Amino acid sequence: SSAITFILFLLIPFLFLIKQSITQAIIKSVLIAILASVITFALTYLYPSFTVNSRRREIKNDLPFAIIHMSAVSSSGAKPVSIFNLILKSEEYKGLNPEIRKIVNYINLFGYDLSTSLRLVASTTPSPEFKELLTGMVSTIESGGSLKDYLKGKSEDTLSTYKLERK
Repeated sequence: SSAITFILFLLIPFLFLIKQSITQAIIKSVLIAILASVITFALTYLYPSFTVNSRRREIKNDLPFAIIHMSAVSSSGAKPVSIFNLILKSEEYKGLNPEIRKIVNYINLFGYDLSTSLRLVASTTPSPEFKELLTGMVSTIESGGSLKDYLKGKSEDTLSTYKLERK
């Protein structure tokens, strides 16, 4: 991207500056091209980190309420896979939707079990809090623990942490 920008900004300004002396036109074109390619490089380098930070904030804002929702659904006796399907269908948690959609797709489209799906999403999520939730769910499921109790405790913890952060 930077090389293409350099070439474009070397040629285009040169055509407009040709009315000046040839050396001034070349110098100004080269300076404009260097500046444009540096800006292009900086933007393409920083854009992914801006995107990740934005997604991390969105997930962090939605997570306490989504965990409460998950806890309520699991308390009703629903299967763990149903928890994620219901959260996804509710469309209340815009920050978590892409991550939960991945879990559901891993299960429904690729045929992975819930534990593997949770592990895969936990390894790629930008949010450390969501990663902790998913790995905790995997541990609870594989050890035969009560997912209902885990989510209830986790919802209480995250809600109190959310309240403290807001204060």
